[in-house]
Amino acid sequence: MVFRTLISWLASAVRPRGRRQGFVYVADVEAGPMREAKPGATVRNPDRGPPWIVVDHSLRSVIPAKWPGRLWRVEILEEAPEQPNATARYTRAAAVRVLEEAPASALFGPRGEAVVRVIDRAGRLELDDVRALSELVGDEARAAYSRAWNRWLAEVDQASPHFGENHDGTLAVFAGETRSPIGGGFTVLHEVVSRRARALAGDAAFETDEDGEVFLAADWAGASHALLHAAMALGAPDLVPPGDRELLTRAWTARFAE
Repeated sequence: MVFRTLISWLASAVRPRGRRQGFVYVADVEAGPMREAKPGATVRNPDRGPPWIVVDHSLRSVIPAKWPGRLWRVEILEEAPEQPNATARYTRAAAVRVLEEAPASALFGPRGEAVVRVIDRAGRLELDDVRALSELVGDEARAAYSRAWNRWLAEVDQASPHFGENHDGTLAVFAGETRSPIGGGFTVLHEVVSRRARALAGDAAFETDEDGEVFLAADWAGASHALLHAAMALGAPDLVPPGDRELLTRAWTARFAE
């Protein structure tokens, strides 16, 4: 039933209708007119100026910059006076009618609820979890994660210049009108891990290279990889044969067996 429900959201994004419909994601930390949205409500900008309500035409183009949040299916009542170019996959709106709430997990594909479980766990990591996950991540699991990415690219865009590359640690590759086998799931997961790292360990959870780039320190990076691997195996099982599934879920299962 859950699988069929999520597929229906994917289909609804491209089904032709009278007025244009689409999706608006609203992070819990955001302010703005959509903060108090509810089914049946008409939401308008106080004036017709920015910031406008950004309505994505498809779930594939929604970027959940902050997690958690709520996802609304809306109908555009009034477009903003300024619009992006014609190839953009979103419309700026000055007023929308809220049709219904959609499951935010749909942003991460048909198995999005499994991805959400991994993301939610990332937001509750303790230091013991971080050390344990990092110790359980091995080169074989990293290679299995890379193979899953390349299987996905072979399906959606074999002409991609990234096909055949080493995708250890990859969060996003734009192909097939989306950015990963689980939409924005890997990017959200990494952001949640980084936020938790900052909360628990502060600056000690990060390192800076000679070019000034900031990245997760060793244990936190290892834990992040373990969670990325689990999200791939659970969120995109069709890309993961049984042997690779065991590799990708080993750390997750050992630490958080359900």
